[in-house]
Amino acid sequence: MLFNTLQFLIFFIIVLGLYRALSDYRWQNAMLLVASYVFYGAWNWRFLFLIAASTLIDYWAAQKIHRATQPRMRKLLLGISLSANLGLLGFFKYYNFGIESFQILLSTIGFDVHSHSLNILLPVGISFYTFQTISYTVDVYRRVRPPVTNLLNFALYVAYFPQLVAGPIEKATQLLPQIEAPRTVTQQDVRIAFLWILLGYFKKVAIADTLAPMIDYAFSNPQEVSGAVSLVAILAFAIQIYGDFAGYTLIARGVSRLMGIHLMENFRAPYLAASPRDFWYRWHISLSTWLREYLYFPLGGSRHGRFRTYLNLMITMLLGGLWHGARWNFVLWGFYHGLLLVGNHALNQIPFRFNNRAWKGAQIALMFGFTLFGWLLFRVHDMGQLAIILENITTRFYWTPDLIYYLKPTLCAFVLLMAYHIWQERTGNDLILLQTSKWVQLGSYAFIIFALVTIRFQAVPFVYFQF
Repeated sequence: MLFNTLQFLIFFIIVLGLYRALSDYRWQNAMLLVASYVFYGAWNWRFLFLIAASTLIDYWAAQKIHRATQPRMRKLLLGISLSANLGLLGFFKYYNFGIESFQILLSTIGFDVHSHSLNILLPVGISFYTFQTISYTVDVYRRVRPPVTNLLNFALYVAYFPQLVAGPIEKATQLLPQIEAPRTVTQQDVRIAFLWILLGYFKKVAIADTLAPMIDYAFSNPQEVSGAVSLVAILAFAIQIYGDFAGYTLIARGVSRLMGIHLMENFRAPYLAASPRDFWYRWHISLSTWLREYLYFPLGGSRHGRFRTYLNLMITMLLGGLWHGARWNFVLWGFYHGLLLVGNHALNQIPFRFNNRAWKGAQIALMFGFTLFGWLLFRVHDMGQLAIILENITTRFYWTPDLIYYLKPTLCAFVLLMAYHIWQERTGNDLILLQTSKWVQLGSYAFIIFALVTIRFQAVPFVYFQF
């Protein structure tokens, strides 16, 4: 069930109506759990058993970990939880990738092996809710919080439908207290929710989905377009993936706000980042926070010298890249961002004297260029496609009649997004639109609604559903 469909709008109106009709938060939680399972089962009801199994395993493991007194037993129980979660994730997401990669490796050294890989369907959102449940058991193990005593509340934490399939990845310390207590919705909550939902649909439908067809063509047929078109298509993809993913997050946050639940911010003007480190404080914040707290820090972080710091950064980003999917281009993308972070860390050891607006602008422009190359690695399907696109840009860079077809919507979307982000950044207020004059607000809402109503609508799946 996609957010950008009439089916979801009807579903949510029913859910919100039932939610308002129920006065006790415990009955609200029960209704939300049923709704979440209906929402997830709309893709494939068989995978409900998978999410239920993950819920039961981690609920049981956390209870046992909390009661255990011996360190060895606590570690064993945590290991059972991690093995079960990562085992399910590894099987469904990486089994075929591992078999095919092993077959290619054997072929390169002269062994002709015919392996039989299974036709495994990837459960929607498995990477997101797996990381979410892992963070819960690890927090209980670290004694950051006690285990949940109510199974229904924990099941809702795992399966809560607005953020179930594409995040944000919520920590138990942030989301569970809201599930376990009565919630209120103020008039300001409604205003914020309305803004976020409208902006989310605008970013997804009016921007990301509008750019999607020409991006798909340029990347699928790189030999048929010029280098200039390829370059504009890379810029368009940077806008598309941001609009698509940030749009989903805004809708999820807005829908949740209408029920008194506050989800974390997942994007903060990422293309205004001035460094690789700054980028990961702005892009997919819930994932970068998770990787930092549950992988980078346990590996040792920056506590054991420069070499270990660089190694820990590379391991973290390689696994972060692999989290996105079972393809080598994602591994390469993670490796590339690992190199950027290592370089950023090394440069930070050198004192710079420049600290003015022009220097900051140059840093942002340079980082945006690095980010665009990263998105090229992210978007291609194989190294052959990457080689053709790079050859296009370096040897066939010229004007063609179809360039305007790519350039106009891409630049229009880019200017709109950047202008809004600069406005937020300069004021230091993500909700600045709600604090301007009513005429500016009405004009903005009218523009967004007009764009959504007049656009040729097609329910394009969210990019991050494949992860």
